[in-house]
Order: sequence, then C-alpha cells, then structure tokens
Amino acid sequence: MTTATPIPQRRRLVFSLLGVSLACNIAALLVPFMNVRIGLSTKPYSLFTSVDMMWSTGLYVLAVLVVGFSVVFPFAKLAILTWVASGDTLDATRQRWLAAVERLGKWSMLDVFLVCLILTLTSGQLMVGAEPLIGIPLFVVAILLSMTAGESLTTSLPHDDTGAHAKPPLRAGVYLLLSALALAGTIGLPFLRINDWKLSDHTYSVVTVVPTLWNEGSLLSAVIVALFLIVTPTLAWFASARWWWCRRADLPAPLSHARAQLMRRWSMLDVFGLALAIFLVEGDYLMQTEVRWGALFLVAMLALQKAFQFALDRALTRMA
Repeated sequence: MTTATPIPQRRRLVFSLLGVSLACNIAALLVPFMNVRIGLSTKPYSLFTSVDMMWSTGLYVLAVLVVGFSVVFPFAKLAILTWVASGDTLDATRQRWLAAVERLGKWSMLDVFLVCLILTLTSGQLMVGAEPLIGIPLFVVAILLSMTAGESLTTSLPHDDTGAHAKPPLRAGVYLLLSALALAGTIGLPFLRINDWKLSDHTYSVVTVVPTLWNEGSLLSAVIVALFLIVTPTLAWFASARWWWCRRADLPAPLSHARAQLMRRWSMLDVFGLALAIFLVEGDYLMQTEVRWGALFLVAMLALQKAFQFALDRALTRMA
C-alpha cells in the first residue's frame, strides 16, 4: 500500500536545480544547436528549424515527436516536479506523477542524439559539415538537471524489498545472458553506413561514434554518447546481474533492484534508437545512408531487456 512520504529537507536544492533547468531550457529554444554546411551553404540547426524542416517535407509524425519530447515535455516535467516538491509529503498522487515523469524524462534527449548523429556522419567530409554551437550544452544541462531533481525526490521514497529471500527461476539467467549478448552487439556492431557517391564511405557503430566525435572536437557529444549509450546500459546490466546472483545465492542485496532501475532510467539506447529511425527517414536531405544489422540488434536488446526485467520483477515479488 502506498503511503505518504515526507518531502526531503533538500527541497531548496531541488528548486534550485529546477530553476537553472528552466533558464537553460528557455535559452536552448532561442539559440541554434549547430551549423550544418551543405556545399557552400550553411544553415543553423535548432529545435524549431528542425521541426519546420520535417513539417515542410511532410514528416508530420516525426515533427510532432520532436515537439512533444524536446519542446513541450521538458517544460511540463519542470511544472510537475515543482508541484511534487511543493507539497509537504509525497502522497500517492504525487508519487504516481513523479514516477511517470522519471520514466519519460530521458526522451527529451531525442534531438540531442539527432545532433550527435549528424555531427558523426559529417565528420571528415568535404561536401558536408557540422559545427556544434552553444545550444547543445544548454539543452543537455537543462535535461540532466531536471532528471537529477526528479531522482533526488525519488530517492526519498521507501524501497520495497518484497520477496528478498525468494530465488528467481533459472530461466531468468537465460534472459541475463541473452541481454548481455544483445548489448554487446548493439554497441559494437555497425548500425549505419554512408552510401553517397559524393562523400567518403564510412561505417559507424556506437563504440566508434565516441572517438569520431572526440577527434572532431565535439567533446560534449562524445561524452554524452559514451555515458548514456555505453556506460549506463553496462552498469544497468551489472546491477541486474548482481541482483539476480544474490537472489540465486540467497545473499543480501540491499537496494540492488533499485539501483538497476536507476541505471535503466539513465540508459538512453532506446532514445538513440528512435533518433536513428528519425534520421534514416529525414536525413536524406544531408546524405544517403544505409542501415546495418546493428540497428536491429539494438531493438532486440531492448526487447530482451524488457523480458529479463519482467522475469526478475516477477521473481522479486514471489515469496520463498
């Protein structure tokens, strides 16, 4: 049964994070994310120009997705978190809203990963190029600060350790192994290749995107890809593996399930997958690209991860 939980004393910190996030969000709407060069022409790329480009070319669904995730939702999340933090306690209603915005918070990074893809594919090219601008760090800081504020409220909630002495079935270990293989394939196998006669032919995987962005001077983009597409998914898998092993060995594992859930909330491979799908549809104005099997492994990994999580959650609530 859900009970009311007192708002933590760090409320002032939460409001400070939300205030800075709001300022950065507003600023990110007014300045471009990068300059895109096609031949001798250079155009600024911002949230609104990307939406206008997709809408004018008939990509209405994609335009709505970017507006929803990267324009409207960040402000809606800030409003909800402010309302949640303004109460004396985290009652059942506030807890439900907090859980909802925490699950969806990372999807605001959709346009950031679109920018990372463009910066990667235009690196080392003569006919096209891209230069990151101040809009990227402003928007990234805004999203990460709001996510941190939400996590600060979430950590004040009690963690249910129901079924702590129950052993999960052996088939859960199969999900664990398959998810590890899918994760390795997702980040290591090529997911995209340039297929344009005017440009140099390059093939990219998630792992090779990091040094490509770093060598091009897009340091923030390289860190974003490394942290949220490689480090956090890997940490989420290890946290889940520790949780499963402790349950099988009947060992204490305090907060291990909560930590796995935390890492999953910050793992953004699913957001990157949607950004990749959008780019493959609307990126032809920039260059011809070709999908590789790595994109399908990304989808498979997410499906296996959901199946594994479902199996472990059932085992967690099963009494010994």
